[in-house]
Amino acid sequence: MVKTTGQNHKLKRAVVVSVILHVLVLALIIWGSLYQRAEVSAGGDGVAIDAIMVDPAALAEQYHRQQQQASDLQRAEQLREKRAQQQAEELQQKQAAEQQRLKQLERERLLAQEKAEQEARARAEQQRIAAEQQKATEEAIAKAKQQQQAAEAAAAKAKAEAEKLAAAQALARKKAEEEAKKQAEAKKRAEEAQRAAVEAEKKAAEAAKQRAAAEAERKAAEQAKQRAAAEQAKKAAEAEAAKQSAAVENLFGDLADDSRAPQISSTNTPGSDKPAGQGSAKTVGASGVDVSGYASQIQAAIREKFFDPTLFVGKTCSLHIALDPEGNFKQITAVGGDAVLCQLAISSAKLANIPKPPNQAVYQYFKDAVLEFKP
Repeated sequence: MVKTTGQNHKLKRAVVVSVILHVLVLALIIWGSLYQRAEVSAGGDGVAIDAIMVDPAALAEQYHRQQQQASDLQRAEQLREKRAQQQAEELQQKQAAEQQRLKQLERERLLAQEKAEQEARARAEQQRIAAEQQKATEEAIAKAKQQQQAAEAAAAKAKAEAEKLAAAQALARKKAEEEAKKQAEAKKRAEEAQRAAVEAEKKAAEAAKQRAAAEAERKAAEQAKQRAAAEQAKKAAEAEAAKQSAAVENLFGDLADDSRAPQISSTNTPGSDKPAGQGSAKTVGASGVDVSGYASQIQAAIREKFFDPTLFVGKTCSLHIALDPEGNFKQITAVGGDAVLCQLAISSAKLANIPKPPNQAVYQYFKDAVLEFKP
């Protein structure tokens, strides 16, 4: 198809060039006719006059002839172009038929090749099976010979053993009579020892039962003690959390009065998170804008790693945080709030990329603080 298109372009160019040449020739003829000289005699001794004579009929005939030649040439070119296109289409059809025939031949060749491979695999499998059968037959024959030899050796050994056994039996009968008496005495002693052992086992079982009961009582008392200690520790933790919460609230009140120290927020605006431990004295040297901005960055970093904030709407968690100068958590623990939320908040905080404090004053503010986290 590409070859046919190229031929069409060549034919078109040839037609255009031919038309242009014919126009130039016609123009030259007209120009030559306009300047053709003709001598006209006036008769007698008159003076000869140079004149240009143009024959309109000849000019028209020449023009029509040139037009007819150009038209014939164009028709011939169109005919050649049409023939070339038909030849290209026929060639394309022949090529398609040839490709189809080649594809069919290739399919037949592949089928024949596959069939030959299957036959070869079948022959190889038959040869393998035959070889295995031959090997199994040879191994069976060798095994039968070995079994026969082993049977003969066993028979000889059995005969020797029988003779030896007969001699041993005679000696054993004599010893058996002597042993029977000894066994009777030993049996009597064994029965007495068994009765003593049974009695000892009963006493040992009773003692073990008593020790197990005492151990169970001791473990129960220990567990009760541990439960009481755990309950006491829980109450102490709750009291400590309430104490820290009250301290946080007091600190929040102090910070609210100080316009230069905005509160730590759980959203992008100042809120209710407050550092613990040192009251309003911690804000000395740190501007309220820096503190509030850095608190918002911490909250945003934790929320970025949080699973699904919509599950904890209305819930809070108080986190005691300790940061190093680079913004990494040295320690983070829950001191109050929803237990599940606190656990997820701590996990998210450990995965979060906390930015570095903007200055030393902000670091001093957050190196030991309580953060009220709200997802």
